[in-house]
Amino acid sequence: MHATEREKKRLVFIYSFIFSFRNIQRLRLHRKFYMQLIVKSTHRLPRILVYVIAIVLGVIVSIFGINMFSLNNTDSTVFKQVKTFPIKDYVSELRNYSFPTSIQRNLIITAAINTDLLSVYRFARSVRASCSFCTLVMIMNKVTMSNYDFQELADVYSIIYISEEDYFPAKLKKDRPDITFIYFTRWIIIKNFLSSLETQGSIFDNVFICDSHDSLFQKDIFTYMNNSNPGLYAFMEDVRMTIGTCPINSGWIQTCYGEKELKKLFNKSISCAGTVLGTWSATMLYLSAMESEIITTSASCKHTLGDQGLHNYIIHNNKIPNTTIHQISHEYGFVGTLGYAQWLKRNPFGLVLNANGSIYAVIHQWNRSKQMVTQFAREYQLIPANIRNKKQ
Repeated sequence: MHATEREKKRLVFIYSFIFSFRNIQRLRLHRKFYMQLIVKSTHRLPRILVYVIAIVLGVIVSIFGINMFSLNNTDSTVFKQVKTFPIKDYVSELRNYSFPTSIQRNLIITAAINTDLLSVYRFARSVRASCSFCTLVMIMNKVTMSNYDFQELADVYSIIYISEEDYFPAKLKKDRPDITFIYFTRWIIIKNFLSSLETQGSIFDNVFICDSHDSLFQKDIFTYMNNSNPGLYAFMEDVRMTIGTCPINSGWIQTCYGEKELKKLFNKSISCAGTVLGTWSATMLYLSAMESEIITTSASCKHTLGDQGLHNYIIHNNKIPNTTIHQISHEYGFVGTLGYAQWLKRNPFGLVLNANGSIYAVIHQWNRSKQMVTQFAREYQLIPANIRNKKQ
């Protein structure tokens, strides 16, 4: 049966109305299907009913398109807000933003004072490959923060830079001029930064503090916090090496705490201060303990640059009140500290595995392995300026 001239006009009206919405393409239906559907359903309908159907369909398509657009742009919107606001505005945005209940609020924070561009790029890229929703904060000096290349990295990988000067107490620096090395100051800077967030009502579920120049992410480390007990996670080095048998670690303990403490900790496994994971409350208590040790320890201890000595003293003597300390082994845990490791196992994709064949979430001290250095030199490169605009 052929449509009359009046019916054809109705069809043209409905067809034009529906396809004025660009997002109808997301439904992935062919236009010919719509024409057939309209012809069958409106052949003998009154004009007013046809118009009503057209309007209802148009509203449904509009709502669907808007929802799809919002869903696809959620991640980038959050990161742009976090990245572009100064710290006070960032805290306000973070406090007011409603995270989905299935997503943890996780923070990765690291010191990158005088760290070169390639190292920051390598670290940030590995973070984003494994943990898209994590907040990444890097401690910088103000000169580096204003550099164009570092600003571009912050834009691409959603990095929040904070200044070491803004979060290290001037009075403390004046009273104790020996507290100048980033190995010590980073703990106080991190504590003050987190305290400023806490004061303004913005806290995270979990915090991972790590070195930046020799740490890389292979998986999301915070997935190991979902079903585990709360507390602080200390990551041990190769089981064969103890504090007493390592000349460096034993020297730190002896200088900072004396011969008696060294004998006490002689057979204890080395806990690396370059990777520390914990719930918010456990992390804050740990940072308070570190700050206390840093302020009260001797000048000779500070000159060793051995903050790891303080870290091991705190971990092995349970100096963190009301906190469970989990000692995670290098061999079977989810963080690999490769410095003293006697073996290095990788899968076909170059990911480092523990003794059980599981992929480490984070590898630390990877630069002690020639194989790793060669691999990452290929995987992470800065393109020289003279070939950036060349096709051949």
